[in-house]
Amino acid sequence: MTDNFKIISEAFQHAGVDVHTAEYSITGYSLNTNLSFKFSNLDEFLTFLGLALGAENAKAEKISTLLVEAGIDPANFFYVNFYKPKVAEL
Repeated sequence: MTDNFKIISEAFQHAGVDVHTAEYSITGYSLNTNLSFKFSNLDEFLTFLGLALGAENAKAEKISTLLVEAGIDPANFFYVNFYKPKVAEL
């Protein structure tokens, strides 16, 4: 799993995107971009983000809710399609 995270981190560096500020969508399919990654389950994705599922972690709970709302089983694989944060135009 750590090797997968290294590959993902390198992809972010190559794209010039900070993983902590990147926006993302969670889908059952890949968008076939350089920043589209398959995660085995919710726990693996939360580990990548450095989060743990629990009542004290609102962000992890929100991600879990997003999966369920998208009709994705958190115990099965899914794709996370990252992209650069959008900048508001003036």
